[in-house]
Amino acid sequence: MKYAKYVAPKKKDYLGIISYVVLFVALVILLFFVGVMFYCNVALSYYPISGTSMQPLINPSGQNTDYVYATSDVSDITYGDVIIFHYPSADEEKGYRQIIKRVIALEGDNLMIKNTLRPQENSSWTYYALYIQYGGEGEFVEVEEDYIIDKTSYRILYQDDFYLNDDYNKNFLCDENGNMYIHVGEGEVFYAGDNRTDSFDCFDYGPQDAENIVAEVKYIIYGGNNRIWQVVLQMLGIYKWN
Repeated sequence: MKYAKYVAPKKKDYLGIISYVVLFVALVILLFFVGVMFYCNVALSYYPISGTSMQPLINPSGQNTDYVYATSDVSDITYGDVIIFHYPSADEEKGYRQIIKRVIALEGDNLMIKNTLRPQENSSWTYYALYIQYGGEGEFVEVEEDYIIDKTSYRILYQDDFYLNDDYNKNFLCDENGNMYIHVGEGEVFYAGDNRTDSFDCFDYGPQDAENIVAEVKYIIYGGNNRIWQVVLQMLGIYKWN
């Protein structure tokens, strides 16, 4: 009589399986980072920052200057977007100078700086803020601007640049109460630096032609080096700057 030969069952090579999984995950991560680098260097443009007008969001600091990646697709610019713009007095023959600012108002909007009395415990204080009448209709609404470095800067603008600087034609209009405001015309945009008192922008020279928008900022790289992990965090929504 023949007996069946006993064959011991093979033990699963869990260590080998884990190694393959780890290798696969590492490959996926590597390909993802390579893809992000390719996207940044092919689909986007690189802009170093040289001024302080967008502080505290973007800062120049010597060798550790921040820089931004921006897209040339500016078809969907809206409120709060940070843009690269041709300087108003740019000369094509001398080379365009480009500036970086934040979009405050769009075509059809009306905006003014208003001073109002805000009550305190034993007195009142004069408060200055930006108000926008969106689309030129309805009430003027105070704009919440958490990104501004110093909201008291509107006091300076109210008393100086915005209303009293006559070097530029800002096309002031007046509402029924005699309050002066600026109208953003068709095809125009109104932008400003976050650091209001150290920014030369539409508060000084009025709305500008939107056709001079060069790019929209997508990602900010802090610290001067090509820190691609910062782009990844922003892509994943883990860190949002805007």
